[in-house]
Amino acid sequence: MGCAGSGRESGGLPGLMVERLSWMDEVAMVKLAKDLPVEDAVREAALLEAMAVLGAEMGLPSAAVRGFFAGQILAAKVCQEEWLRTRSSDAVASLALPDLPGTVRPALDAIGKRMLVALVEVRNSGQSLEVIRNCRERLVREGFSEQVIEAAMEGLEVGLREAS
Repeated sequence: MGCAGSGRESGGLPGLMVERLSWMDEVAMVKLAKDLPVEDAVREAALLEAMAVLGAEMGLPSAAVRGFFAGQILAAKVCQEEWLRTRSSDAVASLALPDLPGTVRPALDAIGKRMLVALVEVRNSGQSLEVIRNCRERLVREGFSEQVIEAAMEGLEVGLREAS
């Protein structure tokens, strides 16, 4: 993996954060091959809105959900940018491109839903500080850059802090 992250295994919220970020190489590969920008403001806004609606159905405050996913989106964009800095379009021209709309985005959407469930569990557990520590340790262990980690952690902290 170019960005980092060794697998798509879960393990609570820390594992889900790693799992989501582990898809960013595929996303970046498609964006490079198709000359698409890393930032997709329309998709990002739609994702934030969809997650806020799902989160509300689970009893989560909108600000917590939006803050959490804004951090995860920023971490994903940093991950993609890091991958793109080390690749050229010639390097991916011969590779089979992942199916962004048919495979990658549905996988990311499913992970997002599981992240909401995990966020509810953590918020209700009283173990937010332990989960924050575990998330940082897991992201470091998986080899993500400090910029990716900071963005993801900032989102996590907002998601756990914002009141109902």
